[in-house]
Amino acid sequence: RSSRSGAVDWSVLFHDICGAFESSHLDISSSPTMSSSPTSYTLKCKCGAFEATFNTPPRINFNCQCHSCVSIIQTIESRDGFSGTSMKCDSDSGGASVAIYKSNNTTVAKSDKESIGCMKVGPNGKIARSYCNKCGTVLFNVYAPNWCAVNRNALVNAEGEPYVPEGEVMNVNCKSAFDKSKVKSPKHNMLPFRMLLKFIPILAGFGADGSNTEESLIPEDMSKVDVSPITWE
Repeated sequence: RSSRSGAVDWSVLFHDICGAFESSHLDISSSPTMSSSPTSYTLKCKCGAFEATFNTPPRINFNCQCHSCVSIIQTIESRDGFSGTSMKCDSDSGGASVAIYKSNNTTVAKSDKESIGCMKVGPNGKIARSYCNKCGTVLFNVYAPNWCAVNRNALVNAEGEPYVPEGEVMNVNCKSAFDKSKVKSPKHNMLPFRMLLKFIPILAGFGADGSNTEESLIPEDMSKVDVSPITWE
């Protein structure tokens, strides 16, 4: 996990990763995601208050079925007045549709602190998920100076068409799913090792220096971030 200055606090990062594996948070897809065209995409909330551009297809795709990701989506998208783009990979499992990018592939084109809300899981949560507080679209499942986890359903190409990954996307962290019977194949209980190897360089910040960091997406005070209650302990 990186500090606001861009330095990596490895002890905190390791703690977050371990918590992710238990709850669980991080994982990856079952097939390559880099396609020949198009090469650029835009993350847009439904109301247009937020936009970010990406100069490459996602590095990794996955659907996360962990309690934390599913509960965040449920809490935000069940609010009165929600009109955003859902992050759910399907209506049955409620898992999170995630795409992973390096920060240096990411440029926030339109944003302001008034339109961005953040939510954590439980009062002691360490990861802030950002969303548009006007339409409710979840924007980033993680936003750190070196990398980010994007709402894949809100990605569009230059023609405004939704991003569609090549091949099937794996459902992961199924061990922590609320209802395992509703999770579709392909699926994995935890984290496929071969995919973890793809994730480690991104998590470590290789090829990313944090120069594109959008400060409005990183809360200054986590104690003031909205809370999604822990209901599964």
